Parts: sequence; structure tokens; C-alpha cells
Amino acid sequence: MSIEAGVAKRSSVFRGLLNRFGGVVARWNELQRLDSQEMEAIARELNLSKAELCALTFRPSGSLQSLSRRLCHAGLFEDELAAAHGDVLRDMRRVCGQCQSKARCARDLKHERRATPAKYCPNEQTLRALADEMHQAAARILPLPAARN
Repeated sequence: MSIEAGVAKRSSVFRGLLNRFGGVVARWNELQRLDSQEMEAIARELNLSKAELCALTFRPSGSLQSLSRRLCHAGLFEDELAAAHGDVLRDMRRVCGQCQSKARCARDLKHERRATPAKYCPNEQTLRALADEMHQAAARILPLPAARN
């Protein structure tokens, strides 16, 4: 690796860290502008405690994009899921936001690895159950044609 490439890579890593830190500060500042009642109302709406809401502020924000991609891989549509199981989707977002495996998840999604989430994703069982339910519902609506003899 050339010296220039090493410097560029370190600069890119540093820039990424600086951007993430800036995002955290911006989210924290936004929360701090709320009064206690507003913060409690937001937390209640998200089915979180006030402490969980504050903790989510310090987490990287890419988890919702990862969840959206996981939903697509499971054959689920976010808007349909929100209409049918809004509470479950909200809980999945909360779990995803607090997940300790965000980096691994993002890496797997980037490389289209669909087999490994069962090893670490706390939402995987819920995703499978929802996908099974949606596929069964679709089968009831669109029955397979009868076989011809």
C-alpha cells in the first residue's frame, strides 16, 4: 500500500467517525430542546422508556435502513406491515436500534449474505414469523390453480 493510499484511508475513517459524532450531537441537541413532557410523550409513542429514548440518541442511525432491507429480504413491505402490525414494526425498530450487532448486520446486507442473521439478529424470529403469516395470507387470497389431468 502506498503512503498516499494509507493517508487517504485514515482520513476517510476519521471523516466517517467525525460525521457519526456530528450526527449524535445533532440528535442529542434536538432532544435537549424538548421539555420533559414532550420527551415522555415521544418515548411513550415509540413504546420506549425515557432512558431508552436517550440511549437511542447515541446509536448510529443506520439501523432503520438495515431493518428495511431485512424486511425486503423476508418479502415484507414496510407500509403493509405498519398497517397490519404497527406495534410489532415499532418494537422491531426499537430492538434494531438497540442491537449490538449493527456493524455485522450492515456488512452482511452489503455483501447480500442472507443466511447468517439467525446467528445474531434479535429480530430474525419475528421476521420469519411475519413472513410466514404474510405468505399464508397471500395463499388464501390467491389459491393455486387446480392441476389438470
